[in-house]
Amino acid sequence: TRFLTLRTRFPPLRTRFFTLRTRFLTLRTRFFTLRTRFLTLRTRFLTLRTRLLKLKTRFLTLRTTFLTLRTKFFTLSIRFLTLTSRFLTLRTRFLTLRT
Repeated sequence: TRFLTLRTRFPPLRTRFFTLRTRFLTLRTRFFTLRTRFLTLRTRFLTLRTRLLKLKTRFLTLRTTFLTLRTKFFTLSIRFLTLTSRFLTLRTRFLTLRT
């Protein structure tokens, strides 16, 4: 009986080795699954970020074109107003000369 208790208390080296190996393999598998999960999440995040950046650049280009068009419109309207004022001053001069 003493031999059996010693045997159960201290299993043979081979059994200990296999249990440690199994433990190591399960931990390694767990690590790889977690790493894979992390990498998939990271790729998902990066794709979303690139999409967002593309949209941001598109928005900024549209905004710049709008602002340039608005500036052109304002310069044209200023030109038109200056021409109109010149025309009106000439007309008033002409009308004052007529009388």
